[in-house]
Amino acid sequence: MIILIAYDIADNNTRLKLASYLQSKGLARIQKSVFTGTILPATLKDVDRALPGFVKNSDDVIHLIPLLEYSLKNMKHYGNPLSQIKLERETLRVV
Repeated sequence: MIILIAYDIADNNTRLKLASYLQSKGLARIQKSVFTGTILPATLKDVDRALPGFVKNSDDVIHLIPLLEYSLKNMKHYGNPLSQIKLERETLRVV
């Protein structure tokens, strides 16, 4: 499954822990607070269970958005993204 996770976390330490956690699950950072990637359904369940634990303040928010391959094929970006997304043989690859 291809997912996009975007977040706004107030506490620096929590934000760093969340970024590290998402990277450990194989997701790639495409903006400072946005990650994407392809993960297995079991990994998605783990991530979905873990994310609420990173919400510490009433202003914190995390969005987990499933994406269709069509969405990525037709995605546009302007400027210099942190990572480039390419679809190859139905697999999301971030370079």
